[in-house]
Amino acid sequence: MRRGGTGDIRMDSAAVVADSRAWIGGQAGRWNEAVRTAVMRVFVERPLAYINLEEIARMPGLSRGVAAAAIEALVREGVNIQSRAPLEYFFEPDADAMHPDCVTARLRTRWWGRAVWVGGEITSTIDIAKELINQDDSHGTVITAEYQKQGRGRQGSRWISRKGRDLLVTFLIQLADWEPSPTLLSLYAVTAVARVLDTAYQIPVSIKWPNDVIIQGRKAGGVLVEKIDARRMVLISLGLNVHSRPADWPPELRGQTTSLALARNEDWQRDLLLAQCGTTWEALWEHMVRDRGETVRSYWRQYSSTLGRPVTLRHRRQSLTGVAQDIDEWGRLILRAGDGRVLHLLQEEVRDLEVIE
Repeated sequence: MRRGGTGDIRMDSAAVVADSRAWIGGQAGRWNEAVRTAVMRVFVERPLAYINLEEIARMPGLSRGVAAAAIEALVREGVNIQSRAPLEYFFEPDADAMHPDCVTARLRTRWWGRAVWVGGEITSTIDIAKELINQDDSHGTVITAEYQKQGRGRQGSRWISRKGRDLLVTFLIQLADWEPSPTLLSLYAVTAVARVLDTAYQIPVSIKWPNDVIIQGRKAGGVLVEKIDARRMVLISLGLNVHSRPADWPPELRGQTTSLALARNEDWQRDLLLAQCGTTWEALWEHMVRDRGETVRSYWRQYSSTLGRPVTLRHRRQSLTGVAQDIDEWGRLILRAGDGRVLHLLQEEVRDLEVIE
């Protein structure tokens, strides 16, 4: 699923070439992931800066040949590393491309992203995740794609995106002794995204219960959670509109949908955004396990556009109107209905929730 690539890396030193080929042969064609990540990290920390091969080779455990071979491998797989002079390179981030090595190099995590898969055109990241779920130690595995032919949202709805425009990702979490509800898991996943957009980019973001990312009153993304009980695994998926424009959406959605590029007109780097979300997902999950969701619920309340507001919704085929008062320990919405009843609603029981302006 890695992207193939093109590039022209020139190495004028015969010794370096011979050394790199020897290293290739010694590895039987398999690149050492740790070496490749270490080399890529040098470039992502200094984009557009010229870096000499000698500087990279001074890293522990590297030689000029190994460093050069790793750069060659990165270029073949589509990373935009170019050369200006013999043994001197620079990296130009590509807002239109995603690459697993660029994501991995930006991570500072222990388990999130231990394996990163980038697909081109696939059915959905969820389908690929289900294929990988039986692999040993799939906890923290990440699947992302340029395009989903069958992307989906909550309750069977379709998630529409255009190729290379948005952030489409699923990651796997192995549950231990505590099993949070799917509703609380949704709150956890969407809260991390809101935290990134708020703290890293100062985007005015809010959350509509349970899991919609709202920017300037319009939906920019959403989260889907699926539990695989037989494996005690959770699949958490995010669809986030990054570079999408109104022409990319059906006419009926254009008045209620937005993207990061519409909120702020800049070249968003999707691999950087994914790494930032991943770092926050891991940190927030550690809180989640320790305090049984208290930190998640506290952050979620800060971003909520639902609490304290009159709402309408459908609950088990019944239309309800009331005030969204709070969320409980399982993430359920506490609704004081118009007839005085106080209801605790799970996300799978609710459809068509709308805030009454």
